[in-house]
Amino acid sequence: MGKTWGKHLIIDAYGVEEKKLKNRRTVLNLLRGLPKKFKMRPLGNAVVKKVASDLYSDWGLSGFIMLYESHISLHTWPEKRYMAIDVYSCKDFDDKKIIKYIKKYWDAKKIKTKVIIRG
Repeated sequence: MGKTWGKHLIIDAYGVEEKKLKNRRTVLNLLRGLPKKFKMRPLGNAVVKKVASDLYSDWGLSGFIMLYESHISLHTWPEKRYMAIDVYSCKDFDDKKIIKYIKKYWDAKKIKTKVIIRG
């Protein structure tokens, strides 16, 4: 394989407790803790916002942290007991360990994942 521009890990987690998915502190702690645990370098502070719309009755949280290596983004749908997270880095990382960490962190009943090598 030639030069790549990074690895993009996509995780869909199902069956997560609704209360956790509504908790801003839980999302913020994940966005702060995941880079530390996996030796990624934050480029600034994590941001978490409540996202609601007149078009949908439910709401969720969206979070993001920039890394020197790229970024981690996360979106929750509490009423659906679902969350999505993307981890993208131009520096290689152990996707299997991150998947295990995310599954345990959220106590997800089911996880679907996809890894894309960019470039």
